[in-house]
Amino acid sequence: MKALYHYTSERQHLPVILASGELRGRADMAGARPLIWFSAHPFWEPTATKPRWMGGLLVPQTFEEYYDVFGCVRFALPTCDGRLMDWRRACKFAGIPKRDRWALESVGAKEGGHPRHWFALAGPVPLAELRAEQLVGSQWQSLRVEEGASHV
Repeated sequence: MKALYHYTSERQHLPVILASGELRGRADMAGARPLIWFSAHPFWEPTATKPRWMGGLLVPQTFEEYYDVFGCVRFALPTCDGRLMDWRRACKFAGIPKRDRWALESVGAKEGGHPRHWFALAGPVPLAELRAEQLVGSQWQSLRVEEGASHV
């Protein structure tokens, strides 16, 4: 199965996802419609490596630092899922203005991402529709998740 992936943190976000039993959309800009973001990147979407707060400062992290602190999990969705929208269509659907879209593309490119890898859907998506995987060392391994669970 060819897949797109929703990359996230094991220790920070996975417990909330498991407790809800679904992936839920989120809007990062005021007035935007919430979306669940997926990537065609086969190992890790560079823009999924978020900075963290340290000593009152927002500090960028390398992938290795992110992995060590937060752990990495991904949820796979078949590329043929009809709910998926490509980057431009998703931005239009969400109500993200072109100027903001261009700024996001520029920031994403600096982090090593590319809009051709970015897809979204409006959600929510039940976990039963997705395949979960956990990064162990440098290998993605199947992860059995139970809806409503607070752990894997």
